[in-house]
This record gives sequence, C-alpha cells and structure tokens, in this order.
Amino acid sequence: MISELAGQYTIKKESAISESFAIYDTFDWRLFNKSFVLYRSGNKLFLRKLAKSAILHTIEITSLPVFIWDFPDGKLKKHLLPIIKMRALLKLVEVLCRSTIYRILNREEKTVARLTYEEILPSRAKDVLALATHLWLKPVKGYPKHSQDLAKQFKEAGFIITKKEDIYFKALKVVDEKPGSYSGKLKIQLDPDMRSDDATKMILHFLLQIIRINEVNIEKDLDTEFLHDFRVAVRRTRSALGQIKNVFPMETTNRFKKDFAFVGELSNQLRDLDVYLLKEDTYKTMLPPVLQNDIDPLFEYLRQKRSKALQNVLNGLRSKKYVKILHDWEAFLNEPREYSKTAANANLPVIYLARKRIYMKYLRVVKAGNLILENTEDEMLHVLRIQCKKLRYLMEFFSSLFPRKKINILIEQLKKLQDNLGDFNDLCVQEEYLFNLTKQLPATHQQFKKTLVAIGSLIGTLDRERQTVKDSFAKIFTDFASPANRKLFRELFASKQ
Repeated sequence: MISELAGQYTIKKESAISESFAIYDTFDWRLFNKSFVLYRSGNKLFLRKLAKSAILHTIEITSLPVFIWDFPDGKLKKHLLPIIKMRALLKLVEVLCRSTIYRILNREEKTVARLTYEEILPSRAKDVLALATHLWLKPVKGYPKHSQDLAKQFKEAGFIITKKEDIYFKALKVVDEKPGSYSGKLKIQLDPDMRSDDATKMILHFLLQIIRINEVNIEKDLDTEFLHDFRVAVRRTRSALGQIKNVFPMETTNRFKKDFAFVGELSNQLRDLDVYLLKEDTYKTMLPPVLQNDIDPLFEYLRQKRSKALQNVLNGLRSKKYVKILHDWEAFLNEPREYSKTAANANLPVIYLARKRIYMKYLRVVKAGNLILENTEDEMLHVLRIQCKKLRYLMEFFSSLFPRKKINILIEQLKKLQDNLGDFNDLCVQEEYLFNLTKQLPATHQQFKKTLVAIGSLIGTLDRERQTVKDSFAKIFTDFASPANRKLFRELFASKQ
C-alpha cells in the first residue's frame, strides 16, 4: 500500500526503531486481576492500566525488583504493596516492538502526514512471523485534507479500522499464557440437583489440582505463597472429608482423613518460619530504635532453620508415602461410584446437604461465641476459631448454589470474625514460640545477650497487642451474630426439604 502512494506523494522512510519490553506479574495474576500491566523497557519499569496507554508510575532500575521490599520507596512501591504483597514478580514474556515511520510529503516537500508501520515480534527471535502488525496514520497539523484522503484510500484498499488491542494479550499468546488462569480460590459451579458424592468429588478434584500445581513450585522456592496455597488446599481437603458427612464409604473417608493429616504436618515448621521471617520488618517497628538492630541475629538463626525445614518438606514430598497417598487419592476421585451403607447421603441432592451442614455449623458457632461473651477464656477462643474456619470452608465449597450477593455478605462478615480470632491465635503462638527460642539461643555471647533483651521487649509488645485484639472480640462477634445476619442465614440455609 505504501508503494502505491509513491505515485501521489514523495515518501521518506526513516530508520526503524526497535524496543524490547518484558511483562511481569505474580504467579496468581494479582496485577492482571486489578487491571494493571507492569513492564520493563530498557532500564525503566512502568505501570499502566490495561487497555490504557497513560503511564501511572515509572522508575529507573539497575536490576529487577522481585519482591515489594526490593522496590525503592516511592509512588510505584506504594501502589503495588497492597496488590502483590509477599508474592514474587515473575517474567511472563518478553517481546520486541519494531516501528518504521514513513513521512508523506507533498509536491512542496512539506510533510503532510506520517505513517507508522509497527510489528510485534518474539524477543531475540530471527526470521519469524510478527505476532501483530499495525499501520498507524498520524495527521500533521495544517494538512487535515491529506490525512482524510489517505484514510479514505486505506479504507477502499480493504484496511479495517479496529480498536487497538492491548499488546499485553498478544504477547502472552506467544507463551500460551492465559491471564488469570490460576487462582487458589475455589471456582466451582455446582448444580443444586447433583448427587452429593458427585458434587463433593468435584470440589476435591479442584483442590487436588491446586495441590499438584503448587507442590512442583515449592521446590523452586520462588516465594512463600506456593507453600501457603498448597497447605490451604490440603486443609480444605481435610475439612471437606470431615464436614461433608456420609457421602463416601466410612472406611475410605477415615483412611484419607488420616493421610491428609500426615500431608499437612509435613510443612508445619516451614510455614511457621515463613510467617516469622515475613514479619521481620513489622517486628522491628514494634521495638524501640535502640533495640531494632539487636534482634537481627534472631532472624539469621530463623533463616538457617528455614533452609533445613525446606529440605525436610522436599524430602517429604518425594517420599514413597506421600506419592502413594496422592496416587491413591486421585484414583479414588476418578473411580465410579461405589454403594455403601455408610454413605447414606451419597445420592442426596447436594443443595439439601449443603443447607443442613452450613446451618448446623453456623448455630454451633453462634452458641460457642455467646458462651465466650460470658467468659472469655483463651482456649475457648481457639476452639471457636476452628469452628469458624470449618463454617467458612463449607460456605465456600457450596457458594455457587446460593445467590452470590447474599452469601458473599455473610462470608465477608465471617471473615472479620476470623481475622480477629486468627490474629489472637497468631499472637499467642508467636509469644510462646519466641519465648522458647530464647532457650535455644546461646546466652554467653554479648551480642546474643542483646538479642535476648530485644526478644523480651518484642514479647511484651505482642502480649499487649494480644490483649487489645481479645478486647475487640465482643463487638466483632456481636456484629456477626446480629439479627440481620441471623435472618439471612435462616433464609439461605434453614432446611427447605
């Protein structure tokens, strides 16, 4: 087409400009899910919205930040912090953008329009087809008629005027990546009339997929969230086996409950260490400035323990016992239905079982919470925390069976209660763990004496925070157990059989 214009205009071809850029996101697509694109070009990092060209933030870099704490302080870091949190940034794809500008000149040798031929190519690849090509017509001020005539000619020649597709999607097609393809959250659509055993297997199949995806990434040790998602999927599996009653033969259920208890215990120590190490900066801010550096030996000690704990987890995942458990579990989920007298709920429509189990668990949570209002004992708070977790899992397993807006209201209310109970439990565990660590660190070295003082100060701060969290329980629970929520729980889950 450009050659055809040579009979009407003088065309000056300028040198092609090539620019490579790489796109980054977390493994679970946290930036994409918030409609952001983070990319590197040259020695700069840029953030923009999907389908928008305007740059929101940019920084110069000498090396790519992997975690949020690797970013220099500034607007970009502040913007990304609540989105990516503790996840590592991974390079999704790198592509090359090659642009050639053609100046369109009239008889007076004046530039009346510009054409830009743009090619998007796989980065560093030679002699390959472009992923996408575009021809952009850019008017020049003072010569509107020429641009209009050129646009008409292009249209008559068969060029299609289309809305520019974000290069983000075209680039990801190169590596067969589908944005948003992974999420640790349950995404299951159940039919209310499904048999309960079929619906439960569908849930468990999804959880097995999450376990498999994350187990292969734990060894890479890219970030702590692979282990976290693995553990949550294992906990949910155990909860489903325990809470969705009498849908499988009792012998099968008991066997796999025991097996997945073993799988969960494999990584307890590693996860605990991950949590403490992720809190390093938070712990330091809790200390007086004079003690903040003195606690460094504690985290160095924890990092050494983590290396050994990671190796223990990897050994466990490679063990014959683990391999057999997952093999047998997958085989069970894929085998045909099996009649059993102990699986009385197997053929019950899942909607009835879901309502019954959720409502019973909700009533137990409310009863236990009301007892705590009368006597707030630490142990009772721990028991309630477990009950709330079981209720949350049940509601998430079966959420697709109920009106989304209504069940999400209740789940959000439950989350607030869980956050309070979880914070209280975490602070209790942290205090005890740190106290026990003081017995492991050598007290003879002068530096470790200072570290022990810093740990003692930290334990005191955590204890005060624990009491504050405990004091806030009554209001948070009362909000959860409010008449409005009670009415909504009855409406959704009280038996309609």
